[in-house]
Amino acid sequence: MKITILGSGSAYGVPMMFNTWGNADSTNPQSNRTRASILIEDEGKSILVDCGPDFREQINKNKVKNINAVLMTHGHYDHIAGIPELPRATKLLGHSIEVYAAEKTMAELKNSFGYLFTGQAEAEPDSKKIEWKVLPDFGQFSVCGLDFTTSLLPHHSIFSSSFRYKDFAYVTDWQELTPEAKSMLQNLKLLIVECNNGFEKAKNGHSDIDNIKKIVADVAPQRIILTHISARVDDKKLSSEFELAYDGQIIEI
Repeated sequence: MKITILGSGSAYGVPMMFNTWGNADSTNPQSNRTRASILIEDEGKSILVDCGPDFREQINKNKVKNINAVLMTHGHYDHIAGIPELPRATKLLGHSIEVYAAEKTMAELKNSFGYLFTGQAEAEPDSKKIEWKVLPDFGQFSVCGLDFTTSLLPHHSIFSSSFRYKDFAYVTDWQELTPEAKSMLQNLKLLIVECNNGFEKAKNGHSDIDNIKKIVADVAPQRIILTHISARVDDKKLSSEFELAYDGQIIEI
């Protein structure tokens, strides 16, 4: 299994607009972060997790050759803004793309991009089909013949889908673990997990260093990598305690 970190940043990226770095280390190239997204490649399939506003840039920069399916964590802008690019992607790839989202996330997609659900011709002439598929809130599901598990986690006033595939799990935009998630995350070789707030405490639906320490205690993954890092984070300080994801990072399991 190959995992590529397409983007490791928060909703506003790092640096933010007007070249605003906040607490991030502007001298470190790895601190330059696009919006959070990963690509999972295994058994001849390529599964994208989230499709944000930097989608096209990420695909090109990382020389991605194929996408078979997209897993959506939730309906916020930084995770869905690239969805309108998918009809063109199907045209260029020459095949359909499956898009999976929990019921409430699917409702957000329909509300934001309703025209994509009424006919592909409106979106992109000669495009292939976007196959919209509703995820369970909890439990197992299959993507292109690959077996995944999902569990919803609270994210401020909504919920975000976390995913496990084999011995790997991806958790982003969360504020606490549920019993279902703790069960799903046991015996992992790798956990990539959001730490948007770093050492700061903020009631914004995101995780901080204390939550990361709790997740380590609760599920004890063999390796943990922090992602969805915002400009509020002193990433030099945070990286002294935990491994931080960076754009373009490739992990083999």
